[in-house]
Amino acid sequence: MSAFGTLFREMRQGKRLSQMDFALACEVSSKHISFLETGRSKPSKGMVLHLAQMLQADLAGTNRLLSSAGYSQVYSDQDLNAPGMAMIREALDHLLQGHLPYPAVVFDHEYYLVMANKAMQAMMARMIELGAQFPARPNFLLSLLDEQGMKPFVGDWENIACHMLQRVYHEHLAGPFRDQQNRLLEQALRVPGVPENWKSHVVEHLDYPAIPFTLNLGDQQLRIFSTIATIGTPLDVTAQNLRIEHFFPMDEHSKAYWRE
Repeated sequence: MSAFGTLFREMRQGKRLSQMDFALACEVSSKHISFLETGRSKPSKGMVLHLAQMLQADLAGTNRLLSSAGYSQVYSDQDLNAPGMAMIREALDHLLQGHLPYPAVVFDHEYYLVMANKAMQAMMARMIELGAQFPARPNFLLSLLDEQGMKPFVGDWENIACHMLQRVYHEHLAGPFRDQQNRLLEQALRVPGVPENWKSHVVEHLDYPAIPFTLNLGDQQLRIFSTIATIGTPLDVTAQNLRIEHFFPMDEHSKAYWRE
């Protein structure tokens, strides 16, 4: 079996599609799909792109399929600080600064912090003053679960922790490599104190249209909720993997705290 065939089959099976069902969707014969997977047929570059599209592969997955078939990648994967990413950085900075005085962050697909506005930086600095410890490159999920991180400051921590773990779990299931290990989730579940019932825990807040997030910063109790946005039409792997999270106050006291 070829490298392409192995990867292609993993991605097809990850979508829970039989060869027949996938062949019908692609408007090719099931024999051709079988030959591609076993290596008896070599796909053209156009066919690889067509298969990736039908698999709803992300940009990184499409690049991997192309590389495994011996073709050059069509989507860039630049560092955010690269000159070619200047317009993305400017857009992200605009979104972050435009949300002041409230916190906003940018993180990657594994929830590592990429950018933060001054309000988020101030909030994290306040947590450090109160005893929190963050690594040089904080991970939002791992810091949320860590007793030395955000955990002591989060009201209704179990609810929020279970919600985040469920989100990471379902995001992985929806991806093209759902049958491979979820390294971030595995790392998170090794953190002491993670709720054993995280997968079955029902997060209920019937009085709100969004899950409230309570922060206890010293004598201040702040109630917030968040929205997550992505870059709409990315043609770069890094850009596609970025998430922009804006935090909004839920009451007048919380509004006043950040406006001071």
